[in-house]
Amino acid sequence: MLQIAIDFPDSLIDIDRKITISGAAAHQLVTVQTMTERGGGQVWRSQLVYKSDAQGKVDLSTAVPEGMETALPLQLLYEQRPENAATQDVYPLSVHHALHTQIDVSSEGQQAQTVLTQRLATETVQRVELDQDGIKGVFFVPTFAGDKPAVLVLKSAAEQPVQEELAALYAARGYMALALDYAHTPAAEASKEDLALFECALRWLRESCKPKHQFVAVCGTGQGAQLALLLGVRFSLEVSAVIAWEPATSQFEAQLIAVDQLQGPLLMASGKAHHGSAYFKQVVAQLEQSGFDYRVQWYNFEGVAAGLQPPHVPVRLHCDVASQVVDLATANKTLWFGVIAFLHQAVAEAATPNQLHA
Repeated sequence: MLQIAIDFPDSLIDIDRKITISGAAAHQLVTVQTMTERGGGQVWRSQLVYKSDAQGKVDLSTAVPEGMETALPLQLLYEQRPENAATQDVYPLSVHHALHTQIDVSSEGQQAQTVLTQRLATETVQRVELDQDGIKGVFFVPTFAGDKPAVLVLKSAAEQPVQEELAALYAARGYMALALDYAHTPAAEASKEDLALFECALRWLRESCKPKHQFVAVCGTGQGAQLALLLGVRFSLEVSAVIAWEPATSQFEAQLIAVDQLQGPLLMASGKAHHGSAYFKQVVAQLEQSGFDYRVQWYNFEGVAAGLQPPHVPVRLHCDVASQVVDLATANKTLWFGVIAFLHQAVAEAATPNQLHA
């Protein structure tokens, strides 16, 4: 009898899953179809075909789909496309709503079905809508005991919604996270008044939330990547670390921001085929020239143009060929756990600020 086994059928979205199919006839084609309702109630689907081994099994971690060259454990998710081509929202309407992916397997007249569940937040994460002292956003906080470091999560563009998904995942990994709302993205030459909202948000996190070791990182993607660097420079004593990936435009020249004035570690990420790669190259050169003595990590992913985000979501829309799906899906996983490791180390360094940072 055809069966599907998943080692973690219900867990956080960033968790790897091992999916195994058994009970098929030996060396026969096995069709795997998926269906997920994602943002806006839109349905996303994929279909892959595998060949069973001599025992009638298919291990999706090692089996290469027909017509492809590489095995990926969750390729059935990476290959999903929306039924409505206009949608690109891969996350649920609410971070506390799980993504349920129906998996249907068929081979030689046999059929099996199961559900894989991915969550952006655990029950230990509390979501609070914030609107006080001029600060608007959504605050996520782990409810377990003890002090937690904090992350300020910026928007990818001022006209876009706050990045609740990213903030919720940070909280699931032990960080207080404020997904900040704002109407305009300040330019590099912004005045102190233009940055007042962001200064208030940083002060609120430090003074009201009392983070562990007074640690507050700033994270931004798209337009938020450049803004994260700007805030790290203009409020260098308030920002403990900066995380920036996929900057929105190369026209925002790196030399306009005195990145050597950062007073904490920096993590950057881009695809080599993305214009953000050239932008970050300028940043690295500027830091090397100034003798910057804090840690700098730059992920510059081969074969990636755009689409960097937390792992295990559809990436096919960002890719022209199957090899790019492999590159982007692998990059997303490497980046996300690199970010978490970077933060953990930065928090540890904040506990001993007088030691060498490099």
